[in-house]
Amino acid sequence: MSSNDFEPRQLDTHKPSSARIYHHMITGEVIFESDLPFIHRLYADIPFYPLWAQHNRRFLGRAVRYMAGKGIRQFLDIGSGLPTGGNTHEVARELVPDARVVYVDNDEEAINRARDLLQSEQVLDTTAMVDADLRDPARILEHPDTQRLIDFSEPVGLLVVSVLPWVTDADEPAALIKQLRDAVAPGSHIAMTHVSLEDAGQKIKEQVAAGAAVFTDASTPVTLRNRNQFATFFEGWTMAEPGITYATDWHPDQPVDTDDYARSCNFAAVGSLP
Repeated sequence: MSSNDFEPRQLDTHKPSSARIYHHMITGEVIFESDLPFIHRLYADIPFYPLWAQHNRRFLGRAVRYMAGKGIRQFLDIGSGLPTGGNTHEVARELVPDARVVYVDNDEEAINRARDLLQSEQVLDTTAMVDADLRDPARILEHPDTQRLIDFSEPVGLLVVSVLPWVTDADEPAALIKQLRDAVAPGSHIAMTHVSLEDAGQKIKEQVAAGAAVFTDASTPVTLRNRNQFATFFEGWTMAEPGITYATDWHPDQPVDTDDYARSCNFAAVGSLP
């Protein structure tokens, strides 16, 4: 770890955060009791929400393995959330033992837990947690720990998984991704996912729309986008086959459940920089 002190954003623990809710959907852990009413409302509106979160997590692992197989040895995981099983540095090192990973998040609990995990695993020489936000790419790219671990003259694996729905149109997400693209070397890869209603049935649309409305009471509201809007984030990147598909269907390592209600609500793709 660098000598810089962590300065996690002080969030109101009485107001639900997307990072804590997402973590609960993957692990079942309730971090703050104040999250429970929100969680109960979300379960009532979107019973399959935990499946959606788990699909994202599994896609992340497959994307990291894919990138490592393409020779990527350093990763920038933006909006990494609270650490749980299958963290990026753990997955990457299955194939690249000396992989370097920088995690980025702005949630206080995520930052503190990641820091504790990396310290306990004694991997701070090759892994770091940066307090930053996708909406400020310069802070991410210029952070001392990023500069210490990431060699931008070599290809980088960018991970922006389950992040873009929390970035409003006013924040110009395509421009933010472009700033990241312009900072990395040819051969770099990017993996992204996005919740969408485009292919969902009417009942699912109503459930997801209600769930999105619930997030207006959280610290970060959610923005739904369609396939074409998601595609704009890949401008300048060459998409790997099969292009934009459902997260469950991108290079699956197990049979795809076509009856899974969460499946059609989550687009995913991986691109490479020519």
